[in-house]
Amino acid sequence: MYSVTNTIHIETPFAENMIQRFTSSHTTSAMEKVDGFIQFQLMTRVLPEDENVTELVVLSLWDSKEQQKAWVKSQSFKDVHKKEESTGITKEKPKRQGFIKNSIAEYDVLV
Repeated sequence: MYSVTNTIHIETPFAENMIQRFTSSHTTSAMEKVDGFIQFQLMTRVLPEDENVTELVVLSLWDSKEQQKAWVKSQSFKDVHKKEESTGITKEKPKRQGFIKNSIAEYDVLV
């Protein structure tokens, strides 16, 4: 089994919007046909050291690393992770409102 976490820090006033984006896009119906997908969890907390920052941890479980990597390259992944289109003024990707930072970690699940 294989697990991936995406830990996101977001300004607390914008956390609910981000939570809604994840819960609407990572639904059972959106993910149930993805080969190797087992489970999705979304966890949240306000950082004890800074109440203005909310931490979201997105965890996905997979049968194998290869299946997770194949999904990341798929159209299904692109559809779930669509971002708002740029205004066309610049070529830069638009920043999500309130987004501070994120980090992704990948794990082989032992038990």
